[in-house]
Amino acid sequence: GQRSNSVGSPVRPIPASRPARGIPCPSSCPKVQPHCPQVQKALRALTVPLETLQVLKGHMMQDMRKGLSRQMHAQATMQMLPTFICSMPDGTGKTQLDKVGGTTLTWGCGHLLPSTSVVLEANSSATCSPQAELTSWSKGFKCTGVEGKDVVQLLQSAINKEELYVDVVALMNDTVGTMMTSSVEDKACEVAIIIDAGTNSCFMAEAQQVEMVEESSGRMCVNTEWGCFGDDTTLSGIMTTYDQRVDKESSNPGKKRFGEILESVTGLLAPECTITLLPSVDGTGRGAAIVTAVALRLADQRREVDQLLSPLRLSRSDLQRVQALMRQEMDLGLGKETNARSSVRMLPTYVRATPDGTERGEFLALDLGGTNFRVLVVRVAEDSIRMASEIYVIPTSIIQGTGVELFNHIVECIMDFQLKQDLMEQILPLGFTFSFPCQQLGLDKAVLLSWTKGFNASGCVGQDVVQLLRDAALRKQHFTLKVVAVVNDTVGTMMSCGYDDPKCEIGLIVGTGTNACYMEEMRNVGTVEGNEGRMCINMEWGAFGDNGCLDHIFTNFDQMVDEKTINPGKQRFEKLISGMYLGEIVRYILLAMVEKRVLFRGKPCPKLQTKDIFQTKFLSTIEIDGLALKKVLAILRDLDLHASFEDSVLVREVCQTVSLRAAQLCAAGMAAVVEKMRENRGLDQLIVTVGVDGTLYKMHPHFSQNLQQTLQVLAPKCSVTFLQSEDGSGKGAALVAAVACRKAGP
Repeated sequence: GQRSNSVGSPVRPIPASRPARGIPCPSSCPKVQPHCPQVQKALRALTVPLETLQVLKGHMMQDMRKGLSRQMHAQATMQMLPTFICSMPDGTGKTQLDKVGGTTLTWGCGHLLPSTSVVLEANSSATCSPQAELTSWSKGFKCTGVEGKDVVQLLQSAINKEELYVDVVALMNDTVGTMMTSSVEDKACEVAIIIDAGTNSCFMAEAQQVEMVEESSGRMCVNTEWGCFGDDTTLSGIMTTYDQRVDKESSNPGKKRFGEILESVTGLLAPECTITLLPSVDGTGRGAAIVTAVALRLADQRREVDQLLSPLRLSRSDLQRVQALMRQEMDLGLGKETNARSSVRMLPTYVRATPDGTERGEFLALDLGGTNFRVLVVRVAEDSIRMASEIYVIPTSIIQGTGVELFNHIVECIMDFQLKQDLMEQILPLGFTFSFPCQQLGLDKAVLLSWTKGFNASGCVGQDVVQLLRDAALRKQHFTLKVVAVVNDTVGTMMSCGYDDPKCEIGLIVGTGTNACYMEEMRNVGTVEGNEGRMCINMEWGAFGDNGCLDHIFTNFDQMVDEKTINPGKQRFEKLISGMYLGEIVRYILLAMVEKRVLFRGKPCPKLQTKDIFQTKFLSTIEIDGLALKKVLAILRDLDLHASFEDSVLVREVCQTVSLRAAQLCAAGMAAVVEKMRENRGLDQLIVTVGVDGTLYKMHPHFSQNLQQTLQVLAPKCSVTFLQSEDGSGKGAALVAAVACRKAGP
């Protein structure tokens, strides 16, 4: 016979020339004959083909999935009990192990609320509170009044009654203890099996797969209770009459031979897995002590983590205070006499209306906000908007050169675009998106306050950028250029969305930077003459808090980020929210955790010292729901951070904390805006739409949801819809020009 397709003991027929040793024939046989048909029949009955084992493997995996499922758990024969053990020994708990004393009691608990076997620890300050409800006694125990009760509480009560200084801090069974014991010697040990008088297994599963508990991040050890597998007749096809009659005394295989067969067959059934069998020593005793040490380490780690992150976790009252301060700064910024005292500039844009759907015609748009800029033609019809555009590059030599060179280059690109679009002979209104700090003195007049984003062209600061563009057109003899409006990207976003939704009266940018604009009543705009109608106000809220009003919100991590920027002390609200800075905040927190020895085992991480190495895009990826921790590990290892699964969970928690705070602070600012609009209009309930743009809002998996949920809490009398902008800085600029032409009339 061949061994390749069957697993038994033995598999090959015994040769006739050799006597069989240790295999007695039935009493009906006069002699021990190796070729005895009854012997061969008995051995064949105990032989299980590999194909059958593959089928059983499939059945077991299906039953495991049922056991992990909340909906199908009751249908599973394997209970797949969560142990609430979410961490493995990391080699740092030796001093804690020395403190573990007392007793280990091993009971067979069914329904576990966190685990299975009670561990005592003397003189412990741990705050753990394990629970386990005993479903039934086994192994000869029959004490009354215990089944259905929390055995940990019963034990703790008995200990307290004796006035002993002992706390129950962890709960586990012998299978888990076996895994934990082996993990000290082999850090990769994540599976344990017990094969003795009984049998069981446990393994580390992704916590999100364990639907019976709320925990969804990291990993958790699952006690399979696989001894019950087959109680639903799944194993009936391989059960023999011998299995039904066997008793404990008849099974005593040699350990070495059993291990060889187990490892060999497991390799055949799971060829994609490399498995090493490591015999455990005192899994129930030493393993229990290790579980206790891990529990204590995690309790200490949790205290350190909470202490580091607590300043970033904002309460409702914290956010309401930020909302009130934003409102206060808005009112100061709108006042003619108080504007200089406000950190929120509240700049008039001279945009007096949003699109009403009657705009028609062709318009040019120029979008200048970085080293690449676009020229567009936008055709507004009754039922559609069509656009054509081209991107042009501004060489560094021009960015760092003179203003004349810069605006000459821009006009040359406009002329090139018009020539390609056959528009050279037409005089089209142009909307100019200029995304640099400006003081706007009219719809088509904006004085540059300062260059940012690497621009440093001379002769521009303090000048009207529209006039600089017109002067360049005259130098180039381009007499058909007609600039009718200059706006920033926030206003463009509002106008772009306003064309699709007439209720859109707010613009919001949350990307590399952040800003907001909204339609304010003219009677409240003290910096502009006139009381009738409304005007869009460019808040420039990124500077909120530059006057110190938000000092109570800033943490040590925020201060460190601010100090390393090119504009320390400026744009402080933006540095709490926008994508340019969130990764840096996370990086400084991770460094603090390494210093506290709660991350990466306290080992130095030279690459983490590099500024901007942890990009905000990593937050967006790491926080994706359902992202396996292995992928998080891959991201960290690409940064040369040698992280464990536990480290991955902590890094994810830090990312979530930082991005949540950013969304909440953004919501607090927006709550101040919508509440002011509601009060301005004397409404019990405001219905308004926010046009929003920016990579952080659009790409982060939870930012938009956290922002909207927080806004509902802070501004319950406002019904706010968020509408994502499509090309606000391009289409929006053209629509500003279109509205201006409509308002001007024929």
